[in-house]
Amino acid sequence: MTTTQPNTQLDNFPLWPLGVILGAAAALLWALLPTITPPDWLSGGKAAWYLTRASGTVSYFLLAASTIWGLLLSTKLIKQHIPPAISLAMHNHLSWTAIVLSAFHAYILLFDTYYTYTFADLLIPFKGPYAPLWVGLGVLGFYLALLTSASFNWRKRIGQKTWRKLHYLTFLAYIFVTLHGWMAGTDSAELRPLFITSSAVVFFLTLYRILDAVRK
Repeated sequence: MTTTQPNTQLDNFPLWPLGVILGAAAALLWALLPTITPPDWLSGGKAAWYLTRASGTVSYFLLAASTIWGLLLSTKLIKQHIPPAISLAMHNHLSWTAIVLSAFHAYILLFDTYYTYTFADLLIPFKGPYAPLWVGLGVLGFYLALLTSASFNWRKRIGQKTWRKLHYLTFLAYIFVTLHGWMAGTDSAELRPLFITSSAVVFFLTLYRILDAVRK
């Protein structure tokens, strides 16, 4: 009697260890964060507010750059000029740096003196005290960006086709984070040229990618 092979390697990939690790990390942070006292330079004034605005701006710029770079990779426009290994490493490092700065952007809000944020407000979408809808979209965008960036390490195990479908969530992450910055950012008026320019580049590169695929 013959056995049927699974259609995808995802069936052989155990996801429960990742869930256990993330759950344990979240529980540990939940227990420790309330006991953390801010340093003197963060305990008063507007230092926390300035830090969260600056880190949010830079993290959005890096996320936009990562999204645009990924589209350039998929359209093969830079294939002849930059080695594939370097191009992929740059895309990966841009996305992870954006994620780290995004986490810092949220963490500093715990020390803000104007709005009172808790650890749950930072982790649960649509729960925070300020613009819950738009901030919640930012939280969802962060989770999606984290998932797609982490999927680089799973690509060989889940298969190229499954990984590519999962990586399409990058577009949703980019849209959510852009809406978050546009609607919830206190500097959104000054940053609108960045939002508009990056969105236009992402749109036209995506359109080019679709038309190129249809032509082929």
